[in-house]
Amino acid sequence: MIMRAMPWQVSVWALGAALLGGLPQAAAAQRASSPVKGVGNASVAESIAPDLQGLTQASVTNTQDSSARDVVGQDEQALAANPYGAQAYDDDVTYTKANGQRTGLRHETPADRAGRYYGAAYSGNDLTQAAYADDERSATHGKTTLKPRRLGVFDQGSVDKRRLSIKPYIEAQQVVQVVSSGTTDVLTYSVLAAGGDVTINGRNNQGVISARYERRIGWNRKSDSDGITGIARMSSSVVADALRVDYGAYANRTAISANGSAFSAGAVSADSLTQVYSAYAGPTLAAQAGDVAVTGHYHAGYTSVASTATVTTPGISASSDALNHSTVQDAKLAVGTRAGEVLPVGLGADAGFYQEDVSNLTQRVNDKHVRGEVTIPVVEALAVVGGVGYEHVRVSSRDALRDSTGAVVRDARGRMITDMSQPRVIAYDTQGLIWDAGVVWRPSRRTNLEAHVGERYGQIGAYGFFNYQPNEHSNFNLMVYEGVTGFGGALTNSLFNLPTQFTTVRDAISGNLSSCVSSLAAGSCLGGSLTSVNSTVYRGRGVSAGYALELGRVRGGLGLGYDRRQYITAPGTALAAINGVVDQYYWAAGFFGYRLTPHSTFETSLDVYKYQSGLSSTGNVNALRAVALYQYYLSRHMTANASLALDGITRPALDDLWSASGSLGMRYTF
Repeated sequence: MIMRAMPWQVSVWALGAALLGGLPQAAAAQRASSPVKGVGNASVAESIAPDLQGLTQASVTNTQDSSARDVVGQDEQALAANPYGAQAYDDDVTYTKANGQRTGLRHETPADRAGRYYGAAYSGNDLTQAAYADDERSATHGKTTLKPRRLGVFDQGSVDKRRLSIKPYIEAQQVVQVVSSGTTDVLTYSVLAAGGDVTINGRNNQGVISARYERRIGWNRKSDSDGITGIARMSSSVVADALRVDYGAYANRTAISANGSAFSAGAVSADSLTQVYSAYAGPTLAAQAGDVAVTGHYHAGYTSVASTATVTTPGISASSDALNHSTVQDAKLAVGTRAGEVLPVGLGADAGFYQEDVSNLTQRVNDKHVRGEVTIPVVEALAVVGGVGYEHVRVSSRDALRDSTGAVVRDARGRMITDMSQPRVIAYDTQGLIWDAGVVWRPSRRTNLEAHVGERYGQIGAYGFFNYQPNEHSNFNLMVYEGVTGFGGALTNSLFNLPTQFTTVRDAISGNLSSCVSSLAAGSCLGGSLTSVNSTVYRGRGVSAGYALELGRVRGGLGLGYDRRQYITAPGTALAAINGVVDQYYWAAGFFGYRLTPHSTFETSLDVYKYQSGLSSTGNVNALRAVALYQYYLSRHMTANASLALDGITRPALDDLWSASGSLGMRYTF
């Protein structure tokens, strides 16, 4: 095969060759300059050239006080055990002296005490644990009914030592891809990208923003395409130690199958990828009224799946329908006291409201509840928790528009068109008593466990979490969750649960986001919420586990999860056939980075997916993608990189699709 290159295309190769040819000279010149303390690059493929004049990457939990580090690191939201319920109560905070140096935890004030969560709220599953300095922990050991933790916008130390880090960049790559699916084809394309990474760690604002625009310019048969990817999680203080605003956003490109399963796949042509957008914002309150702690939050979210291709395929259930867009509202107010203060036992009460509106067939989830809770200390560090309340959950939708033959009418992208002339039909309606019982175990500030069993949605279920951080370099967390929601609700609430300090993990060739971010905090993976873009409301149950390590030159992480979705649809509608149908999804995401020399890094990432569809026996999908990246820092601004990637997709009804890619590129960081 002969590839015809235009002069401007040849120039991309010439630029890369010229710069790579200067590697030895650049390295020699760099060694002749001032000594370099090290390069700490943790992002797979989205690494920004660091300041080589003495920058040493800080640990995510880096503070001046080692004991404070332990507290802050462990206390990172034990992530609400349910990713479908929105909650994010930040850690105890480090404070800034007049000279800008950070110190440890300050002495607790009455307002600070309002920041400790009073206990597990069954309806929203707010399973955030508290953090204490040593003296306060000794005074409260065994009193495991906790008040809301102090608010504060700092939920952990900064990834970057500076309070504000802004790293815009431009990038050029040349990619060669070999695709095999019955036949073998070789494709080439150029990539021009612009983006930036922002880390904010100020007194009133904290968060991370990572955004990238990419244009792919095809050679031979490769078509041109573009895309936007990014992730953001921010918190801003409105009233000190009382009220803040949380907000975040997500944009990524993903491959979707006809039944809605979503997975990362470089083998799929770029013009067949689907762009997913999501954003949320809302206030979070934590206050103290005497011995009573008051917490609350409200957030509104929006999610859109901008599919560019028809989503129906022969052999797949005609009832499958990819999400168009949805909105979410979630509100909650809770009050509570701690055991041993007002009474020997801890008391709590909460009320909440959740509503999700899906544009496809105007599906709606409406959930309202009230609940009371009591916590009884048993022995030191162990307590039993019980709650009872009332809840009303309703799921409804309209039918699809039908033609004269009774067939469902779909739009140009394969989505069902809603018949707005028809009334709503109830798909699920339950109300009455809810209850739960469980245990809370906090033997040390490094270990937290909470487990509950109870009745909700008319069935017995379980949820909980376990979080263990042996030191400031590693963390393990495990979560079990359940809830009634849609794709948009699951994604926006997972965003809400992200920590406000992390490093973005990207694919070195495609630029797409991985399922997890790099952080020692719990809640650093979105994997379970990204399993399928099917528009149908479902009852979800699942489990996820994560391990993260940051030690010297090494940074890595592994996330694993299982998600089970049982669809809820109304009788007599176009979706009636899939009521009670179950989809199951297994996922794993890992990354590893190592600083080879002060001027070079090696990084890898791996994403594995297994989707078992209940919609069709031919709808199962297995997919994997592995990427390796080598980077050499020519200067504090210029980086040369080389990448290799392997990915594959297996489907019962279609030929297996495998792809191998390689790229050479240059990045300039301003």
